[in-house]
Amino acid sequence: MQETDELQAVIAAMWANARPRLLARVDALEAAVSADLAQPERDEALRQAHTLVGTLGTFGRPEASEAARTAETALEAGDCAAVSAAAATLRAAVEAD
Repeated sequence: MQETDELQAVIAAMWANARPRLLARVDALEAAVSADLAQPERDEALRQAHTLVGTLGTFGRPEASEAARTAETALEAGDCAAVSAAAATLRAAVEAD
């Protein structure tokens, strides 16, 4: 039981350490929306969304990972409203913990 508690503590510390970087990635999505998905903001947001998909999945946060995938798909489609909604979902998910 103690090993499980220690593992959970390590994961929590890693999450706390990663949160500022994750929020910066969400900032990139929001910046792309602010720029009406113009270049280079759109390209940067695509890279950040793709990274969020994997990182959030690694942390065992499938709903947040799916929101990042939605943002990535919306960026590729040029759907500003969907990117904005996904970014809001991501920000809430990362800030909640």
